[in-house]
Amino acid sequence: MLYALYYPQAIKPEDTISEYSIPNTSAQPFQFTIERMRHYMGAWHSVTAVLFPDYLFFDCEKEAVEEAKGKLEEQLNQDKEIKQQLPIVPIPAELSDVLYDLSDEAHHIPMSRGIIRDGLAHVTEGPLIGYDNRIIRIDRHKRLAWLKYSDAVTRNFAKDSTSVLVAGLEITERIS
Repeated sequence: MLYALYYPQAIKPEDTISEYSIPNTSAQPFQFTIERMRHYMGAWHSVTAVLFPDYLFFDCEKEAVEEAKGKLEEQLNQDKEIKQQLPIVPIPAELSDVLYDLSDEAHHIPMSRGIIRDGLAHVTEGPLIGYDNRIIRIDRHKRLAWLKYSDAVTRNFAKDSTSVLVAGLEITERIS
């Protein structure tokens, strides 16, 4: 089962997460990243961004959660005078399934490409293939797509909701 540890000051995108290992357990912390496009110096560049910057994720059995959490808290708090307890959040199965479907072994979601035909997005390459019906918003300028991860969410759901996931999507053509 997938769990998230809320720790806002844990890791910056340029830091390496490998220094936070949990000894004697199979649960190793990681972060989900996405490939997205940024425009600077007059050209578009592919960059990697952390999908949930305030969270460290780890995958383990329910029985091992407290042990893994304790060891991770110990590592994250080692340089602090006042130790803090970190809240752990179980990730809903629907979100966990979507994250694992879209990401590779390194927990990275690469850029997808697609077209717009008759006002609807059709993904032609990348991990978003088959997720066309879950796309609720596309920002063609920023090359991003917002996806609902739960079927219980309506199509016109707000983009800032906690029931939406962001992924890179470049629309290459519009067909009327």
